[in-house]
Amino acid sequence: MYKNKRIGVIVPALNEERFIATVITGVPNYIDRIYVIDDCSTDATYEIASGFAKGNPERIRVIKHEQNYGVGKSVVAGYKSCLSNNIDIAVVMAGDNQMNPKQLPRLLDPLVEGKADYTAGDRLSDKEHIKGMSPWRQLGNRILTWLTRIAAWNFNISDPQHGYNAITNEMLTRLDLDHIYPRYGYLNDMLVKLTVAGARIIYVPMPCVYGNEKSKIRYWHYIPSVSWLLLKDCLWCLKVQLLHRDSIRKSNISGKTK
Repeated sequence: MYKNKRIGVIVPALNEERFIATVITGVPNYIDRIYVIDDCSTDATYEIASGFAKGNPERIRVIKHEQNYGVGKSVVAGYKSCLSNNIDIAVVMAGDNQMNPKQLPRLLDPLVEGKADYTAGDRLSDKEHIKGMSPWRQLGNRILTWLTRIAAWNFNISDPQHGYNAITNEMLTRLDLDHIYPRYGYLNDMLVKLTVAGARIIYVPMPCVYGNEKSKIRYWHYIPSVSWLLLKDCLWCLKVQLLHRDSIRKSNISGKTK
């Protein structure tokens, strides 16, 4: 436990045989559960993770998808496991070893202290933190940040592509997990839905962590597909706001007639 809160770490993994052992062993001892979600890997990711699970079945669980659903679907599978196990805070740490476990308390503390419902890493607010990120990747992240802000009508959003995040059990129960975008882009979609749900979001500045891993994101395809997703999210937000406004108006009229 961490400050009397049960913490679960979700590790979405696709062909991460080089890193998955390091990720699992690097998870701090105060973490109660580790959920490795293998998204139909074709390498030894599942076998390696399962070896750790056999050695500590109470703490480590491995879920294998029989087909490739996407990282969003994998994270949602982890969220559902956290909810079923009464985990207080769910954390996402990717299987490619890009997320420093030493930074984890900085994500957890605002949630434990009741200051936020969702926390996420932020690489873009400090120039020192984006060293190692290619100019093309920086541009892609900047574009998607602004598109996500517009879609959510929330200009406080920062670095929506950062996959290192944590969320409370209470906020998870307020999201329609079955309709979170299943692939890359789920983070942008979640931020829109979190904003509509009234989530208190805090961004935690932290540096990039890049090693020998290769990004699976292809920005030439990713940006157009996520842009289309965010356009639909923007229209959905507008619809929700109009319905909410209409509901308030009808409530006010009803109250005046009584």
